[in-house]
Amino acid sequence: MRRRGHTKSRRGCVQCKLRHVKCDEGRPACSLCTVSARQCSFMSEAPADSPSSSSLSRRRSLAGISTSSVTPRETSTLLSDTSRALYSPTPEGLLNLRHIHLLVHLTSSKDIFDFGATPHRASENSAALALALQKGLQDTYLLYQLLAFSARHLACLHPSQSETYLEQAIALQTHGVSLFNVAQLSQVDRSNCVSFLIYSGILGHHLLADALSFRDQPIDEFLAEYAWCARLHRGVRTIAASSWPLLMESELTGMLSWSQEYLLRKPTGQECSRIRVMVATSASLTGGERQACMEAIDFLQVGFDSVLSADWEELGKEAGSKGNKHQMTYSWSVVVAPEFMALLVDKRPESLVVLGYFCVLLHYARETWQIRDAGRYVFEMVEQCLGEAWRCWLDWPRRMIASD
Repeated sequence: MRRRGHTKSRRGCVQCKLRHVKCDEGRPACSLCTVSARQCSFMSEAPADSPSSSSLSRRRSLAGISTSSVTPRETSTLLSDTSRALYSPTPEGLLNLRHIHLLVHLTSSKDIFDFGATPHRASENSAALALALQKGLQDTYLLYQLLAFSARHLACLHPSQSETYLEQAIALQTHGVSLFNVAQLSQVDRSNCVSFLIYSGILGHHLLADALSFRDQPIDEFLAEYAWCARLHRGVRTIAASSWPLLMESELTGMLSWSQEYLLRKPTGQECSRIRVMVATSASLTGGERQACMEAIDFLQVGFDSVLSADWEELGKEAGSKGNKHQMTYSWSVVVAPEFMALLVDKRPESLVVLGYFCVLLHYARETWQIRDAGRYVFEMVEQCLGEAWRCWLDWPRRMIASD
């Protein structure tokens, strides 16, 4: 029998050339090697740029399609291009061992969903994961995001293989965002509202981990990445929240009641009292900018009230939840006003001082894998950027971060 002809791929992988088959040149491994479980030679190629910069900038340019209005046909084209360029997923129905590996890790890891909640919430986390996987089989954009989150966690656990895992995470996340773009064109109803909300939450944790993983770069790049991640998460979260009445009748009602009550709390502590004075007396802020800074400070104080409270576990019991003292650490970049994020990107001194206080919340959550030493690292960038003239406003966060 004659072998089926094909057009030569001059830049194909070594394995496909030896087998005399056409390589689709997909990265980080071509689809034929993925299907046949071969070690694709592309996996060992050195990246053109450092993984922290090239991977994340590529993810930004591709995942950013979620903020634009596209038709299903346009999204399908983007999805096809993204798949070939980054991951080359196997055709439907064919087993992908890397997906299975990520799924096993997702269900067996003890800390992947440890976001600072009470230690005895293991059973609740297990039930939440089971619900997420069940919904993921129905709405595949959620399943892709869960697998992406698993790859992101593995990149943190195995630094020597982080480049490979980050490429997988970027590709799976981009694939999921593309599918989400198509899904959001249909009406949000009782059948898909839970999937939308779970997707929003997992995507938010993933984006925060990405933003806080930046090292050895100018503060301008960090602030741009941090603001971009916040903007993407806010957009997805807004779509999910559009079905709030339906969500309050779903399996998530207990968690949502506590979360809603938490974000509506009035600040009570005094940790942020000095920077309130700083913002109130600033001559360089407009009325709208001053209000945006004050709202960001209020949310910060709510976060400190939870973290520093001796009985924080009691705070959510009325809503049927044990609560999460680090809730604001993960929500702050989304709940603050876009005007405040714009001040950060412009490196306005008042906003950078507020960010310095947020670094204390990050520092308190340093045992979680997404954050680790990010609080100390970001604070040092902020302090260096502000210089001596503003150091007096950073006395309290400096002491807190130094007092390990």
